[in-house]
Amino acid sequence: MPVRLEHIRQPNDADWLDISKIHQETSDTGLTDNPEQLQQKLEKGSWILAGRFNDRIIGLMIATETEQGVQLEQAAVRQITQRRGVLHQLLHHAQSWASKEGKTLIIQTLPDHLQASVANRGFVNKNNNWTYND
Repeated sequence: MPVRLEHIRQPNDADWLDISKIHQETSDTGLTDNPEQLQQKLEKGSWILAGRFNDRIIGLMIATETEQGVQLEQAAVRQITQRRGVLHQLLHHAQSWASKEGKTLIIQTLPDHLQASVANRGFVNKNNNWTYND
């Protein structure tokens, strides 16, 4: 399942529909912000790193630029596409983008079961912040 990375600062109506579905399916552990909360983050400068397949958003992460780098949070994938490498590809594309742009990626909150996977992708744990390209 090839996933294409897209940086979205202003989702269109179809994007909001996809985002709402992801929120409904993953609100406990993935996309915890509802669309209204997400819109507020976008208005404050955050953006969506979206994974697209067949023009639909099937996975996403929220990105926020800080003095230390680009903070990634709330990674989530549609249930129907889970266990197909969507998040792996999304993270790979985000890392490629960060390397090209000279950005550091930062993950502050990472569930224990994902730590080994992120470490295998080149992230390093520094004081409970997982960083890439630091």
